[in-house]
Amino acid sequence: MPIITIEGPPIADPAVRRELVQQLTQAAAKAYALPAEKMIVLIRENRPEQVAVGGMLLSDRQTC
Repeated sequence: MPIITIEGPPIADPAVRRELVQQLTQAAAKAYALPAEKMIVLIRENRPEQVAVGGMLLSDRQTC
């Protein structure tokens, strides 16, 4: 079973999250020529205070 992992900021709207996993599933099912039921999608949401770039938290960069 293919596993798709996506990391990014939290998606507040559950409808947007549902659409994302549906589109990822459909694309992977087509690419692998497998049924959608075989696809696994993992969403890892990272808040800005949990991610740093260049030694600075994203939450701090947004206020600069």
